[in-house]
Amino acid sequence: MATDIRHQPENGYHSEPTQPYPTDNLNRRSLMRLPRSLSAVETSGFGLTGHANWFTIATAIQAAIGPSAIFIWLPGIIMGMMLNLQVKRIGEYFPDMAGGTPNYTARLLKNYPGLGSYAAIGYFLSWVSTLPISAIVLTQLIKVNLNSLGFRCPETLLNITFTLLPFILTFSGTRALSILLAFFVLPTVGVLSVFSIHGLLWLAFSSNSPGFFPTIWPEFTFIDWAKWFYFATYIFYCCDSAASFVADSRNPTKTLQFLKISALAMLPVILGGAWVLMRLATAPDLKDDVFLNVLAACQVLWGPWVPTLVTFLVVASCLLSCATIVSNCPRMLYQLAVDGHISPTFAVVSRRGVFGFGLVFVLVLSLICLAWGNVPRLVAITNVGLVVCLMMFHLSLWLRRDQPEVRWPGWSLGFFVVDAVVLVVGGLAWGWQDFIIGLFFPLAVLAVDAGISRIAFAPFHPSWWIRLYRNRSKSKMPDFVAFQVVILILLIVSAVAVGWIFGFKLYANSTVGLNLFVVLLVTVAFIGVAVACWTSLPQVVSMEEAREGAEQLFTIALDGIVVLDENGVIRQTNPAAESVFGIDSTGLIGSYLNKLLPRLGDQPEQWLSRSEQTFNFSDGSSRILEVAISDRFSQDASLSNQDLQQYVAIVRDITDRKQAQEALQKANEELEIKVEERTSELTHTVEQLQNEIEERQRIEENLRAMQNQIIVQEKLASLGSLTAGIAHEIRNPLNFVNNFSEVSAELTEELLQEIENQTERLEPETSEYIAELLTDLKANLQKINQHGQRADRIVGNMLLHSRGQSGHWEATDINTLLEEYVNLAYHGMRAKEASFNIIIKSGYDNDIGKVEVVPQDISRVFLNIINNACYAAHKKKQEMGEEFSPQLDVRTRNLGSAVEIRIRDNGPGMTPDVLDKIFNPFFTTKPAGEGTGLGLSMSHDIIVQQHRGELKVETEVGNYTEFIITLQKKIVEVKD
Repeated sequence: MATDIRHQPENGYHSEPTQPYPTDNLNRRSLMRLPRSLSAVETSGFGLTGHANWFTIATAIQAAIGPSAIFIWLPGIIMGMMLNLQVKRIGEYFPDMAGGTPNYTARLLKNYPGLGSYAAIGYFLSWVSTLPISAIVLTQLIKVNLNSLGFRCPETLLNITFTLLPFILTFSGTRALSILLAFFVLPTVGVLSVFSIHGLLWLAFSSNSPGFFPTIWPEFTFIDWAKWFYFATYIFYCCDSAASFVADSRNPTKTLQFLKISALAMLPVILGGAWVLMRLATAPDLKDDVFLNVLAACQVLWGPWVPTLVTFLVVASCLLSCATIVSNCPRMLYQLAVDGHISPTFAVVSRRGVFGFGLVFVLVLSLICLAWGNVPRLVAITNVGLVVCLMMFHLSLWLRRDQPEVRWPGWSLGFFVVDAVVLVVGGLAWGWQDFIIGLFFPLAVLAVDAGISRIAFAPFHPSWWIRLYRNRSKSKMPDFVAFQVVILILLIVSAVAVGWIFGFKLYANSTVGLNLFVVLLVTVAFIGVAVACWTSLPQVVSMEEAREGAEQLFTIALDGIVVLDENGVIRQTNPAAESVFGIDSTGLIGSYLNKLLPRLGDQPEQWLSRSEQTFNFSDGSSRILEVAISDRFSQDASLSNQDLQQYVAIVRDITDRKQAQEALQKANEELEIKVEERTSELTHTVEQLQNEIEERQRIEENLRAMQNQIIVQEKLASLGSLTAGIAHEIRNPLNFVNNFSEVSAELTEELLQEIENQTERLEPETSEYIAELLTDLKANLQKINQHGQRADRIVGNMLLHSRGQSGHWEATDINTLLEEYVNLAYHGMRAKEASFNIIIKSGYDNDIGKVEVVPQDISRVFLNIINNACYAAHKKKQEMGEEFSPQLDVRTRNLGSAVEIRIRDNGPGMTPDVLDKIFNPFFTTKPAGEGTGLGLSMSHDIIVQQHRGELKVETEVGNYTEFIITLQKKIVEVKD
C-alpha cells in the first residue's frame, strides 16, 4: 500500500555526523539541504541508464565464453532485481537520503563508520571510472569510421571533450541533466526493448531462426564464471540509480515505485537482449567489438539499413552513461559528508542542486582515469570497490535482519557469500596486482579527503562555496535567449563546416558517412538540449523559487489569509485562518465570508478595504477581527477570464488588543481620578485655566470657520440673486422677441397666402418677387424664434442653478441634463472670454434610462466640473498658442446598477500635490478673484455624501484630467 513517506520516522536513524569535521561555524542544516526540484518522471530517467548500457558489457562476455554467458546474466539479473526491491524498501525509511545504495550501506553500518566509508567510496570509484570508459568507447567508434575514410582521429581531444561535456551541463543544475536524460533515454531504451522482444519472438517462431536454444554449450570453468560475473557486476547493480535522487524528488513515493518497474524491465530488456545477441551475433570475426556485434544481430532482424540505428544506440547509451555518472557521483559524496564520513565541503549545494566541490573532485578523478586509458585494467581495479560495497550492503541487511526495512535477510546472507566468492576468485582472475590496487584505491581517496580538510586553501572549505553560490544567485543573464541563439548557431555552423570539409569522402562511403553523421547529429542534439536547459532552467527555477516562497509565506503567516472568488466564496485558506475562525479547512472552503462576518455587506466589490468585524462562535462567545480586503485580481495575468478573478482577505484577531486598550483606558481613567484627588488646589486651578484656554481656542476656530462659511454662502447667495435678476431681465425681452417672431411668422404666412390668391390681378414678375421676399422673411423669423427659444432655455438653466438650495429627488435624464450644462458652461466661458473656443466630444449611452437624483444639486456638480475643464483647456491654449486645440470629452456609460459619467479635458493635468488637495474647502489653483475654492468640495459632498456615489480623478501632468462620477441608479420606466 502506498504511503506518504515524507513524514515517516527514520526508526531511530538520524543524519548526525559520526565523525567530527570542522564546519567553519556554519549552519549545517542550511548548508546541507537538497532542493526537491525533480519530478518523478525526471528521476526515473536516471534509473534506465543500466538498461541502455548492457550491450557494452555483453559483447565482451559473449566473445569470451559464448552461449554460456547466459549463466552469468541469469543469476546476476535475479540478484539485481532483488537489490532494486530491497533498496526501494530502505528508501521508504530514508526519504531524505541521496546517493542510493552506497550511502544506504554506510547508514546501515553506522556502528562501523570506517567500514561504511570504505564501502561507499569503493562503489563511488567504480562509477567514476565508467565516465572515461564511455568517452573512450565513443572516441573509438569515431576513430574506426574516420580511419576507413582516410582521416586521422584526434583521440585525445575527443576523449577530453566527451569527458568534459556532461560536467559543463551539470554545473548549471540537476534539472538540466534530468530533462536531458528523459529526452534521450526513452528512445534508446525503447529501441533496445523492441530489439529484445522482436528478437525473442523471431528466434521462437521464424522459419529462418537458428533455434531458440544453442545446440552446443561451450565448456567453461568456475573461475571463468567468477571472472565474468565480476566483470558484469556493474550492469546487474546499476539499475537502482533512481534511488540516488529520492532526496531531490518532489514525490519520493513515485520515484521509489519506479525501482520496481526498473527491476521488472531487466528481464525483457537486459536478459532478453543478451540472449538475442548471443544467438544472432555468432560470427567469430566479430570478437568483442560492441558496434559489430549489435550490428550483426540487428541486421538479421531488420535488414541492412540498421548501421545508423546501431550507431545511435552506442552514442546515446554512452552519453546517457556520462550524464548519469556526473549526476550520481556528487550525490554519493554529498550524503557521505552530511553523515559525517568525509569533509563537509562536499555537502555544500546550491539552491539549483549544483555540488560544485563534488563535481570538481569527480572531474579530477575522471581525468586521471582517462589519462591512464587502459579500459580492462580500470574495470578490474574499480570493480573491487563495487563488489566490496555490495558485500557490505548484504552483510548489513543480515546483521539488521530484525528491522522492518530489511527484506529477505536469508537471501542477503547468500548474496554476501556469492559476492565474496566472486570478489576473491573473479578479482584475482583479472590479476592480483590490479586486485591489490583496487583494495587500496578507496583508502587513497579517503586519505586525500583527510588532507583536504586540513589544507588552508579557500575552495577546500564550505564558506568559499557558500559565498560563491550567494553571489551567483544575485547575478542574472540580461538576455539569455540571445545567448541560446548564438550558441545554437555556432553548433549548426560547426556541424555544417565539418560536413563540408569531409563531404566528398563521406559521399564516397555512404555507410560510414551516415554513421559519422549520426554521431555528429546525436552529439549536437545533446549539446543543443544541454544549452537550452543550461540557459533556460535558471530562469524557470527562479520563478519556481518565488512561487514556493509565496506559498511558504502563505502557510506560515501569523494572520489568517483566505482567498475568495468573485462571489465572496472561500476557495483557499491557511492554518492561521482555521485558528481564527475555529473551523478546519474543509468547513471554511466553500463558505461565504459575509455569512461568517455579516457586517461586511452583500457584494465583495462593495466591501471596505479595511474594517473591524465581529465573529460569533457557536457557543455564544465572539471575537473582534480586523479584516483587510484586496482589490480583485486575476490568478493568471495573461487570462481575461473573469471566472478566475479573486480577492484576498487578511483576517487578524484583535480581541486581545481591544481588551488591552479598554483595560488600559480604564486604568488611565482610574489613575487620572487618583491624580485629581491628590493634586493640589493650585494644580487643579491651572488645569481649569488651561481647559478654558483650549476651549476658547476651539470656539475661536469654530467661529472663524463659521464666519468663512457665512461669507461664502453670502457670496453664493449674492451671485445667485444677481444671476436670477439678470436672467429675469433677459427673459422679458426674450419673451417679447419670441412671441412677436411667432406672430410675425403667422402674419407673413397669411400675407403670402393672400398674394397667392391675388395672383391673377398682379403681374407675374411682381407676384413672384413678392412671394420670394415673404418666403425669406418667414425663414428669418423662424430662425429668430429658434435662437430665441435656445436663449430662453439657457436663461431657464441659469434660473434653476441660481436657486442655490436642494430640490426634491426625482427621476432625471442624465444625458439631457449633462448636455444642457455643457451648453451653459460653454456660453458662460464665451461670455467671459471672447477668444474662448473648444472642441466638444460626447458619447451618451442611451441605455441608461432615468436616475433618481436631486437635479439642482447634480446640475451644480456638472457645471463646476465642466467649468473647471473648460478653464484648464483654455489656459493651456493661451500658453501654447495656435498649435494646441482645446477639447472637452463628455461620456456616459451604463454599469448595470450604476451610471458612470466621465468628463475629460486635455489641459495641463494635475501634480500629485494638487491632486491630494482638490476636494479640500477653499483650495483653488485659480488666481485671486477667479475662484472661491468651494466648487469641487461641494461637488464631492453632493456626490459622495448626498447621493452615495463615487467621485474620482485620473490625471497625467501635461496631458489630461478626467473626473469620473459613479451614481447608483434606480431605473424608472417612462411611458412614451
